[in-house]
Amino acid sequence: MPNVIVLGGFVAAATAVSFGWGRALWYFADRSQAIRRWVFFAMGYTRRSFSEVRALVLSAIYYSLGLLASLLLALAFRLPVSSLISFKASYIALSLLGIAGEISLANLLIDLSVRLTGTAGPERFAEIREIPWMKGLYQLPPAVVPVAAACGGVVEEIFFRGVVLRVMIDRLSIAPMLAIAIAGTLFVFQQLVQVRTAFQAMVIGSGCVAISLVGGLLVALTGSALPALISHGSFVLFFMSQGSKASTNSYPAKAEITAR
Repeated sequence: MPNVIVLGGFVAAATAVSFGWGRALWYFADRSQAIRRWVFFAMGYTRRSFSEVRALVLSAIYYSLGLLASLLLALAFRLPVSSLISFKASYIALSLLGIAGEISLANLLIDLSVRLTGTAGPERFAEIREIPWMKGLYQLPPAVVPVAAACGGVVEEIFFRGVVLRVMIDRLSIAPMLAIAIAGTLFVFQQLVQVRTAFQAMVIGSGCVAISLVGGLLVALTGSALPALISHGSFVLFFMSQGSKASTNSYPAKAEITAR
């Protein structure tokens, strides 16, 4: 049986990290004067515009915070970092199933949410681009956008499924499905603290549920985060590529909203 006090402390700590990480971009983008100084300093070494350099700096901060939190949590619970990306040939097929599962489930949940709430229409999906991380993403150089989005997904997967989920299953003896639910809830929470409207929350939340469920099952089944990393990164690249071709579809931004 898991130690309830230890589990409670772990979940509280992971929740605090999720909140701080989720709100970090908002703070650095809107409140931090240091970021402006760093951006102007970096512009002295590149011909990129202020908005492009700023987006690159913010992306680097986001990745760094997630990786640092993952490392500290793994060390605190003596979780071997090398085990997070262990590989077996069977993981290839599982990764392909994971990609298909995340894309299909995300599409299903988004369509159901849109139809049940009657919020279809291009004008509503335009709200998604106003989420700070999405807005910053499209300020990057076009060739960098898919890579930056995929890297964000990979870092998120390392923290939520690679470390948080594994700690609960391997170190705290939590039942896999309960651990998947807790890690998934933390991921949804981390994403929702970044949105500003109910519609944004509905759409982003649907995508996060799909990623959390499928990715969590992959990690619980294999003990490695690698299939989940591949699935999440490919999921991102798929929706990013679809976003550029979706302007004539009924739900044109559906291909963009789950890019994380």
